[in-house]
Amino acid sequence: MALGNFTSFEEETGPKGVTGGRDAAFLLSSPMVPEHLNPYTDSVYPSDIYELLLPDGSRFGMFSDPYATIEYHEPKFGLQNGRYWLDGQLHGADVSKNDLKLVDVLSTNRTMTRRQLERVIFPYLEPGGRSGVDFIKRCRSRGIICAYRWASPLKDEQRKKPLAYMLTKVGAEAAEILFHRKLSDEQWARPVEYAAAKGPEMNPYFVDLTSNELYAELVRLDRLISWHRRPVIRADQSLFHIPTAVFEIIRDRNDFLQFWVEVFRPGKDFIRKTAERFVRLNQVYQKLPAHNRPARVMLIADGDSRIPLLNQLADRFMPDVPLRFTTDERLLAGMSRDTFLEYNNAEKKLTASTIKFLLEDAPGMRASEYFMETSGNNGDEFED
Repeated sequence: MALGNFTSFEEETGPKGVTGGRDAAFLLSSPMVPEHLNPYTDSVYPSDIYELLLPDGSRFGMFSDPYATIEYHEPKFGLQNGRYWLDGQLHGADVSKNDLKLVDVLSTNRTMTRRQLERVIFPYLEPGGRSGVDFIKRCRSRGIICAYRWASPLKDEQRKKPLAYMLTKVGAEAAEILFHRKLSDEQWARPVEYAAAKGPEMNPYFVDLTSNELYAELVRLDRLISWHRRPVIRADQSLFHIPTAVFEIIRDRNDFLQFWVEVFRPGKDFIRKTAERFVRLNQVYQKLPAHNRPARVMLIADGDSRIPLLNQLADRFMPDVPLRFTTDERLLAGMSRDTFLEYNNAEKKLTASTIKFLLEDAPGMRASEYFMETSGNNGDEFED
């Protein structure tokens, strides 16, 4: 279906397992945003922007500009030092705990901003502290990681874009040496200088940066037990789903909950693609035994005003899947009573859905306490 044909689904094929016709047409339609609501009139913008804008005309979330492309920051900085640093590790040089944490988290979570990395590596860093900034710059100078930002035709002077970081080829090799992880090519970067607006599309990286904002908050709150990026969830040999992430948190001693993360970003033909994804998610969810199902699916939208449409699609294509919504901006504001939302169909409005044990100072066992108890050697004796 051509982009922009969202209002003409009568003759289109619906998602697999869903019939076409008036019902599918109504549920899969997304109205064009009126021209007067465009918040980017001071920009040179692509012609399809009215199909992708948030319905209330607000600006795209921090990690959801559909036109953004990668722009590496100082692409040659530190690269020449990478082999020297890696050779040192191969010959027994000391590896600091912070170096290990950095390689560990970027080899599993792919890419993070400085503020996200600081919450993971320096959980007790005071506001305004320089430890995180200095550490990241030092790692860049060693050639372990590289930095990038994103360029876009859409002007947004109200908000400063953060730098984000990925492992370099040397960093990926360090992950294999230190953690025995063989990384795929998508999990590390070779920084180069692209011509203007010719870098890779940011959308796949935005998905990771968005989910990692949740990850960093869970680490900061000391509730995260495990996090898996893009795991394959199999219902049987032929039916599977790949969530953005699956994580487990601790609510109290011997009380654990599993959640799935789905990240919505606007893009070409997003209504159909989202509906198809929900159909597949629902099929897998229904076939899983109860103890393997997530307590909730966390759906991270690009803005509050997108949630009614996503909720409509969820009601139609995965009505039995328990959902909580949130957005980039709500996660960036820090975990609070208003971070997670439900959509009230009767009143046609969003309502806060507080997850109490994910609040600051909530009672219950913490992840660090759990790991301390489970990793103790309990006085075991070992052979020399």
